[in-house]
Amino acid sequence: MRTLVLSIAIGLAAGVICFFISVAFLCFVLLIIRGLTHGGIDMTLAYKVAAPVAILAAACGFTITLVRGVRSAMVHK
Repeated sequence: MRTLVLSIAIGLAAGVICFFISVAFLCFVLLIIRGLTHGGIDMTLAYKVAAPVAILAAACGFTITLVRGVRSAMVHK
């Protein structure tokens, strides 16, 4: 049970952290593209792209932590 709760917490933390990092990175990329092309680029694209990135990061963080916890429990028995 402890491993599951820890995996959920790490998955949520990874998702939140990756969401904000990807939004910041994509905002910089879109601003650079906007400056080079002198056109209007939709800045909400950063949030639309960051959501799947955050979901993927949360799933990966959860899965990796869960697998490592289960393997560790099996080794220590």
